[in-house]
This record gives sequence, C-alpha cells and structure tokens, in this order.
Amino acid sequence: MRERIEQERAWFRSFHQLIFGIVGVFLIVVLPVIAWTDHLFWGIVYTGLALVPVNVMYIRRSRMRRTLNPQLTHRYRQQLRSDCFNTIAFFIALNGGELFESNVLYLGGLLMLVVAGLLTIRIENRMKEEDVWLPTYEQLRG
Repeated sequence: MRERIEQERAWFRSFHQLIFGIVGVFLIVVLPVIAWTDHLFWGIVYTGLALVPVNVMYIRRSRMRRTLNPQLTHRYRQQLRSDCFNTIAFFIALNGGELFESNVLYLGGLLMLVVAGLLTIRIENRMKEEDVWLPTYEQLRG
C-alpha cells in the first residue's frame, strides 16, 4: 500500500508541474502572441497541442494503477476513456466558433463536455466503491 501511495503522490506532483508549465507558457508566450496578432487561432492550436501531454499523463496513471490494483482494470480503462473524452470535449467547447463555423457543433461540444463530466464523476464514484484500498484516497490528501 505504501508503494501505491508513493506512486500516486509522484503522479500528482508530475501532473501539477505539467499543468503549471502549460499555464505558464500560455500566459507568457501565447497570450502576447494572441494580443499581437489579434487572432485566437494560436491559442486554440496551443491548447490542442497542450492536451496531448495531459492525455499521456492520464495513460501513465492508468498503467500505474493497473499494475498496483489489477482487480479494477476495467474501471481504470473506463476512467482513461472518460479522461480522453473530457479533453476532446474541452477542446471543442473552448474553441467556440473559431475552428467550427457551425453553432450546432459548438453546442454539441458543450453538451459533450457536460456528459463527459457526469461520466467522469460516475466512474470515479464506482471506482472508489470497488477499490479494496479505499483508505489510500484519504491518505493521498493528508
């Protein structure tokens, strides 16, 4: 159990560093480029490219968890699909009418984002119910 806690904490630290780097580059590089060019295209491209390493981190977390707790492999796969679905929905909802000319696609993206969020919450709750190492989640916070 100690190994799981250590690996989960290491993953959280890595993920937070990645997000901090993505936000930092966005604020320091991308926002000035958007202001200079007066066009959101570069921000949308950057966001799309930044979501790739986020999904790679989700894949790493899924593999790590599967090796530490193989009984929940099906739940970890569901969670990975949900995470990837969330990032796609986030990208579609974020770019608005910039890449997609149709408002229907934009509204579809927003609806997809809501469905993906609800799906993630459902999967997370089921995983916590089935997890044999339930105290691990509380220990990660502390």
